[in-house]
Amino acid sequence: MKKILLAAFALAFLFFITSTPKIFIGTEQETIAVVAAEENLPLTIEFIHSVQKTPVVEELEFRGGEFVLLRTKYKSQGVGLPFDAGDGKFYRDGEWFIFDDMNRHFENLELRTGKGTRLKIILNGREHELYKKFPIGTKIFVRTF
Repeated sequence: MKKILLAAFALAFLFFITSTPKIFIGTEQETIAVVAAEENLPLTIEFIHSVQKTPVVEELEFRGGEFVLLRTKYKSQGVGLPFDAGDGKFYRDGEWFIFDDMNRHFENLELRTGKGTRLKIILNGREHELYKKFPIGTKIFVRTF
């Protein structure tokens, strides 16, 4: 009976792994997270901008098999941050500058840990503090499979 239950569990797990797309976060050597790639699943990237030294929050969703950047929030304007009206709807909310309705599409994402950047990814309600786990310069992949 144990063998039948074990085989049924293994078969169900295999079906789960292969039947629905997954989102993978990790490096070439290590897996950080694998979750079901559900439609409209939110993904947030937080970091300290390497030049301005202020927080940046990028809010994305998984839609139609890709990642869609919905909005970017930051506390100081400058190099590498969106500023053009064509990038979306720009407004200020307290101390935050916000670009909403950005609608940028990405098949996959590649990020790197940096000195003082405190890179974090929040996916499926779990916060992954990548800057604490990996050395500076580590390439982090966010992919679907």
